[in-house]
Parts: sequence; structure tokens; C-alpha cells
Amino acid sequence: MDRRTTLIAVALAALVVGSVIGAGLTGLFDERRTDGTDTERADGSLAGRSEPELTTFASEDAFAEYFADRSETAALTRPSATVRAAGDDAAVDAEADADDVAESGRSTDAGGMADGGGMSDGGAGETTSASNGEPRYSETNVQEAALDEPDVLKTDGESVYYADHRYTSRWGETSIVDVSDPEAPETIGSIPLSGDLLLAGETLIVLGDEEAAGYDVSDPEAPDEQWRTDLEARLETARLYDGDLYLVLVDRPGDDPCPIEPYGDRTIACTDVVRPTADADADAVYTAARVDPETGRLESETSVVGSRSLSATYVSENGIYLSYTRSTDEYDLRRSYLGSENGSALLDAEARERVAALDDIDVSKRAKAVELQEILDDWRDRMDEDARRSSDRAFETGLRDYAAAHQRELTTTGIVRVDIDGDLSVDASGAVPGTPLNQFSMDEHDDHLRIATTIPRTHGVDSVNDVYVLDSDLETVGSVTGLGVDERIYSVRFEGDEGYVVTYREIDPFYTLDLSDPTDPAVDGKLKLPGFSEYLHPLEDDLVLGIGQEDRRPKATLFDVSDPTDPVELDSEILSSEYGSDVSRTHTAFLQDEAHGVFFMPASQGSYVFDYEGGDLEEVARVDVGGPGTRAMYVGDRLYVFGEDHAVVLDETTWTEETRIDL
Repeated sequence: MDRRTTLIAVALAALVVGSVIGAGLTGLFDERRTDGTDTERADGSLAGRSEPELTTFASEDAFAEYFADRSETAALTRPSATVRAAGDDAAVDAEADADDVAESGRSTDAGGMADGGGMSDGGAGETTSASNGEPRYSETNVQEAALDEPDVLKTDGESVYYADHRYTSRWGETSIVDVSDPEAPETIGSIPLSGDLLLAGETLIVLGDEEAAGYDVSDPEAPDEQWRTDLEARLETARLYDGDLYLVLVDRPGDDPCPIEPYGDRTIACTDVVRPTADADADAVYTAARVDPETGRLESETSVVGSRSLSATYVSENGIYLSYTRSTDEYDLRRSYLGSENGSALLDAEARERVAALDDIDVSKRAKAVELQEILDDWRDRMDEDARRSSDRAFETGLRDYAAAHQRELTTTGIVRVDIDGDLSVDASGAVPGTPLNQFSMDEHDDHLRIATTIPRTHGVDSVNDVYVLDSDLETVGSVTGLGVDERIYSVRFEGDEGYVVTYREIDPFYTLDLSDPTDPAVDGKLKLPGFSEYLHPLEDDLVLGIGQEDRRPKATLFDVSDPTDPVELDSEILSSEYGSDVSRTHTAFLQDEAHGVFFMPASQGSYVFDYEGGDLEEVARVDVGGPGTRAMYVGDRLYVFGEDHAVVLDETTWTEETRIDL
């Protein structure tokens, strides 16, 4: 093998697994390719890119080529070992980020739907009380009060539907429990399908792994299947709003991608899929669909390209917000740096000429990355040892400084809003630096969208966290930047004009934000304490509960935010015998009973009920359901705690166990 072939092979291997910069360059692409996607600026610079516009694919071939190109380019942004003359920090940072994700508990709920911690604008599972004086009963803890979310537990106050499918196969059953007689609750039947549940009047919707179904439960002892539909795409999330069922389905295009078939026999032409004109880390198609819950008929839909990682989906009463990431790979960053005044000055005339010529070569990004590495190797070979060592240091320092100056351009999130009024049309798009944690990183309030993002650590530049406020056109009108340097976001809560953000690396800073003026948001106060909170829940006007971890044990922390400029930790409890809580994984596992001043917190072995009144956390009940507790609900003054095989009923006035129900 000759020297050139060897260099190409080595450089290709290094660059394919090369250092990751993050997701989403905001200034690199101005000139349009014939397929409508952006290409590099002629000078290789990062400056001057506008907000992403939206278009559709000209043909099925253009659609297939689009995803094939991104599959190839994705190899250039996978975190692994760094390349020579690019610095060692990127590889170290990528490893640290991977550890952070593993520790954070950022995952999906039992049904595979992306979730996190928090609610918005009074969106907790609120008590329902019938006007005829029937007992109150709890509902699912949701992000937006008007939009019900899927969960494994649903009730109408008389019948309970429970499908804890984490412990059963996907073809498992959904248990039905009659709680109409408080003195004698009993299991009365089941449905032969398990999944996440939604209750639309007298129709129980079961969202399984590969199919969805609707059952008439007007007679809970004899549920009748009304419809069943195959799901050919992964269910990202769902909402029940104003009598309609909304689904967000994710399809990953394969070798024969067209047409898209996400739901039943409905096909979507690839030429109808919306995409940004700018380059994006698109590896999937997200379809927002409206379905009649009684018939299962798909009434309208729209599809948008998106990213399966480092993105989030949020649903408000006005729209479905889909996001995608935009990446800067190692080649783009290095090429842009070498096109800058400082970077270009490092090279000799031959290397500068060869670097400039890269922009006119009609080859893949992968091939350009190999060629750039060889240009740098040849440039170094023309120096003596002392000059080479000095140039390497100058290159690494210069690249690090360049990445720092453009940090918020290296990682961006594109946002697309789908209007849920009418035909689910895409009506706005925008972009912000960084990437969101989960659906609760976004919140709509008074015609503005608030979004919290993390700007990842790269090339020795510390990570940092921002909050942006966007108007109804998704244009940024205000921001709070620089929260938690060298940390990342672990939980977010937006509540009216206030916001709460928790960042973490070693110490948990709890930030309070004043968002009353969208054009001038500001940090009100900050509190540091050990551990971190992954879920934030306003219990009362001046009390916020944080549930997370300290020393790898579940922790509940009670914050007093009556003075937003000086938040105070009132009390905390660490469950030293437990190893985790479902609340850190999904907000639907949490239950607050405001009438009794308590909240329910499941853990790995036991299930806990804490009283929070008076600013102190007091354990009032610890429930053994024969394994991990999963969910709880109340009807009247009775608390039902569900596990794998049993449900335990407690009297909330005495906290004594009344009965156990076999499921």
C-alpha cells in the first residue's frame, strides 16, 4: 500500500469516527443545491446563515437521496477518538456527554413515548368532581391541563383501566377494576391488548407497540372492540384534546422509503413531506395525525423530516411543535476555521490553495474530509520538527478559540409548528441554539414559545444553558443565556410568567426565571444544593417540589419560591434503600392529592406517600405491592397504588390499608 493510500485510509477511519462538535450549524450554508438543500459558503465561513425555510421534496428520488446522504454524513458526527491536529478535547467531551446521558435518566416512558418532568400553566393531573356530588377522582399528571396524555392507568371514577406493560408482553392484557363501591373494589375483566391508554368518553384507546385499538367500555364488564389499526411507525406521543385523538408517529426511511405508511393503510407521498431548505440531521419522518377516537379513522395528517435524537416534541392547545437538530461535523468546523483569517494565516500558500479548492470539488463530505486531512499532513511534512510542533499547538489553540467564538452556531435546534386547527398544516418555523432535553423544555404562553436548551461542550469549550422566548412566528424576541457553565439541563418547568431550570454536573443549581416580559427575560434567583432534580412540580403558589437523585438514590426536595430572588430549600428526603423512581423517567408516575396535602412517589422497591404541608416532608405511608409500585390514583378519600400483580387501597384519612386487589 503506497503512502497516499495509507494516509487516506488512516484519515478516513479517524474522521468517520472523529470528534463530535454537536448538532446544528447556523451560519454555514447559503448557496442552494439543485435538490433544495444548502451547501457550503464559498469561503467556508460560519457567518451569514438565515433562519431555516421549509419546502417539500421535488420527487421520490430526491427524498431517497436526502436520507441516503444524511446516513452517510452521520458517520462524520459520531463521538469517538479525535483526529490529529484537531485537539483531544472533543473525544473526551463526547465520552463525558455519553456518561451524562446514561446518568440522567433521559429515557422514555413505559410505552416508548419521550417524557420528562414538569407541567405547564396548571397542567397537573387535576381532580375531577361530578356536579351530581359523586366522589372526586384523580386524572393523569399532564403537561397542559386541557390535553390528556397516554398512561398505563386511566379512570372515570367508577372503572379503572390498568395496563402495566413493562412487566408483560406486548400482547398482554389491560385489567379492568370496578371501584364504584368504595367498600368492595374488584377486578371485573380485561382487554386482550396492552399499551398506553386514553379514555375518550366511553371509548378506551389502547396504543400498543405495533397496533392501536378502540374499545367501547360503556359496559366495563363486557368491553367491545370497535376498531384496530396497525402502527407501521413508532408512536412518539399522543394527546386527547377537544374530542380528537392526536398522534405523532416516527418513521425511519429504509431502502424503499416511498410512500410513507405510518398508520393503517393510509399512505403519504414522499413529495408531501415537509423539510427545511437548510442542512439538518434528519434521519426520520415525523407524522402528526388527527384520528377519530370512536372509529380509529385518520382524518388529517402532515409529515415533517426530523431527528430522533437530541430533539423534543411538545403539544399545546394551538399546535404540535416538532424539532430537529442541525450539526456541524469535524470537517465543517475545520474547513471553516481554515477559511478564517487566523486559520488561513497558519497555512503556507500551497495548503491554502488546496483548502480553497475543496469547495469546488463535487465529491461527498466523507471524501472531502479525507482530502483535508491529507492537505494538513502534507503541510506538516514540509516543516522541520520544531516548526511542526509549534504549528500543531497553534492549530489546536486556534481551532479551540474559533469553536468558542461560534459555540452557539455549532449546535442548533430547528422548530416546526403544526397548527392543530383545520388540516394540521405547518404554519411556522424557527431555530434556536442548543438542544432541548424533552417535551417540557418547551412551553407556550401568551402567544410565545419558551424553550430551554443546552449548548454542548466542544473542543475544550464548556457547556452552557440558555432559555429563549419566541413570538408567534417563531422568531426569537428574548433570551437568558449562560446558565450553569460546564453543566447541562436536567429539568425544566415553565409556569405562567415564571420559569424554573435545574442544571447539574456536580452541584444542582436551581434557577428561578422572570418571564413576564418576553423581550427581556431574566434570572431572578439561584440556589445550589447537592444532587439534582429531574422533575419539578409546583405544589402550591410558593412551593415547588423537585424529584431527582443524590448519591444515586431517589431524592425529594421542597423549594420555597415565595421570593423568586432568593429561593430556599425547605426540606428534603433521600430514599436511602431505593435505587430509582419512575418519576425521574416519566411525569405520569407522579400524583399530587392537593385536598390531603400529599404526593405519591413510586420507587424501585416501595411506594411512598409524603405530606408536604407546613413546608416539611413527612412520610405518611409506605406501600408494599410485591415489587416496584408504578402508579397511584385516588377516588374519594381512597388511594389506589398499583404494582405488577396487585393494587393496594389505602384510607387517606388514616393511611391504613383497607384491601388488596388481584390484577
